[in-house]
Parts: sequence; C-alpha cells; structure tokens
Amino acid sequence: MNKKERFLAAIRGEVPDVVPVAPLIHNRFALKFLGRMGWKAVFDLHRMIGSIWFRGPLSISFDVKWPSGWGRRSRLIEERGTRRVYEYIIETPIGKLTSKVMYGMVPSDPALSRTLEYFIKTEMDYEIYRAYLEKFIERAEPNIEEVIEAHRIMGDEGVPSVGSDCCFSHLCSVRGPENLLVDLYRRPETVREILDLLGEVKVKEVEAFIESPSEVLYYDVWGSYDMSPAHFREWIFPDLKRTVAQVRREDKYVGFYMVGKIKDQLPIAIEAKPHYIEPFELQSDITLGEAKRLYGDKICIMGNYDPVVLAFGSVRDAKREALRCLEEGMEGGGYVMVTGDEVPANAKIENLIAMVKTVERYGRY
Repeated sequence: MNKKERFLAAIRGEVPDVVPVAPLIHNRFALKFLGRMGWKAVFDLHRMIGSIWFRGPLSISFDVKWPSGWGRRSRLIEERGTRRVYEYIIETPIGKLTSKVMYGMVPSDPALSRTLEYFIKTEMDYEIYRAYLEKFIERAEPNIEEVIEAHRIMGDEGVPSVGSDCCFSHLCSVRGPENLLVDLYRRPETVREILDLLGEVKVKEVEAFIESPSEVLYYDVWGSYDMSPAHFREWIFPDLKRTVAQVRREDKYVGFYMVGKIKDQLPIAIEAKPHYIEPFELQSDITLGEAKRLYGDKICIMGNYDPVVLAFGSVRDAKREALRCLEEGMEGGGYVMVTGDEVPANAKIENLIAMVKTVERYGRY
C-alpha cells in the first residue's frame, strides 16, 4: 500500500498493511523549522519525516463581490519587535464590527496568535453579523483552486483534507467561547438564528469540498468542551448530522476534531455516523485504549500521541510514546497515529522521525 491507500483504509475501519502516521504539523512548526508557512511547507516537512499530510493549513476559500457599503478587510495597527496586532473589520450599511488578533508575542513561536477582541460584543453586533452572513450567502462563490493544486502535488503521499469549523465553533470564533456559552441562556433565539445562517454557509462549504478532488473533510468542533451532553445534542448535533449525511451521499469521508472533556459527548457525536474522530488529547477524560474498546468498531480512532514528547523528550521517549499508542490503538485496524494536538514550534525533527520509524517497524499488521 502507498501512504494514501493506507490512510483511507484506516478511515474506512479496515486493516492496512501498516498504521498510518499523521502528526498534526501546522504553520507554527513549519515557520520555526523551515522559515515559511502554508500547506506546501507542511507537506515538505511530512516528506522529510516520512509521515502523511492529512490535516494542515488548507481549506475552501470564497470569492465575494461585495456591493458598496459592504466588505471585509484588515490592517496592521501595532508593531513592536516581533509583536504585531492586526485589526479585522466587517463593514455593512447598518454598522461595523472589529476584531483584534495579536501575533508574535512569543518570539520563539512567531506564528502563535491570540484573539484580543472578538467581532460580536453586543446584541446589536449580532444584528450586524446577521446582515453580513445574509449578504455573504448571497454573494460568495467557492474557490477550490488551491485544493486542486494540493491534490495534484501530493499525489499518493498526502491526503489534502479540507477543514471547516462547525457552526457553533464558527460562532465561537466571532463571539468568544465563554461569551457564547452565556448567550445560550441570555439570548438563545438570537444564537439559534445565527447558527441557522451559518448552517447555510457550511452547506456551501461542503458542496465546494464535494466538488473538489479532496477525499476527506474534517469538521472542527472546538469550543464545546464545557458543554453538557444535553446542550451538545441541542446546539451541535444537528449540524454534525447534516454535514455527515451531505458528505456520505457523495462517497467521501468526514470526521470530527473534538478536544477537552469529550467522554459524555462522544456517544452523541457518533450517532451522526462520522468516519473518524480525533485527536483524543492527553488532557481528555477518555484514554486512547478506552476509546478503541468502546468505539473502535464504529469509527476510525485518531490520536493520541503526546506532542509535548516531541518538544521535550528524547528519541527514546519518542519511540516509547509511539509504542504506547500502538499498544492502545492499532489492534484490528481503524487507527491512525495522530498527535493529541498541534506539533509545537519547538518540536525536534529527530523525534518526529523516530515516531514514524517506530511505527514502520512495530505498527505492521
């Protein structure tokens, strides 16, 4: 099997010849190690390491012809040393929304960012954002050229998956997770109206994914980590179910990225029938072995290699961690070794290579 065949077999719950290895390399490690960012840099790193590109800086983009009085733009408003603060602006005829994001506050990790100010701050901001979404839905046209290029360049060495936030996660990114959880109690109907509009946006994104040559969609469910199972079912599950059904109709693959305390949410998420769930981080309340025993016959399990070992451990530690994951996850197939979170900027390349080499030797079926 080549790398792609191996990965897709695991996604289907089958037994490949060797466990696929797909550490979550993103812009932070790429910039620190190679001095550049983007999916091409990340793909170069995977080829150096011997792993498969699965999830990284690649997504569907949209071209929007905004009418007069509408638009979205950004500007640099502060720069001190490596620290830069950008202001992002959404403009509509009924008002303007602004968000501020800081980059470079950690000189040794220059791609790390922090949101200082979210777009939605007041009840009126919800109205402005509703108008913006309605105009976006009306005017946006998907652009899949980058996905087509990635698919062509990666060939059998990568799976250029397309990523998208679920509706709730998308709203978290413009309101802030803590504020949004409060809004579920203070203004539930307002939140529901915005989530319904975001559902239309996500349908357009998934349609574009289906049109693209990408085989796999990952649907990010971040922001739900403090949510009760009842609220998860009410506010998130319908979106997950719709998205999986839309993808499965086209014989493609879809899974969820879920972090935090997810043990009680997992049975609900699995009702949506995703192909996989990741990354079972070390801070979760369910172990890799437990997830495999409970759900290994229903989904492909991806995880939960400790990324801290890649930064602070030795080569021996990196091998030991790979063996632990194999022991807990590989039996019977349907397992991909993925880091429990993003590969940190200060990861050691020799540890990543040791991770792959260990699986090549001991992860054979």
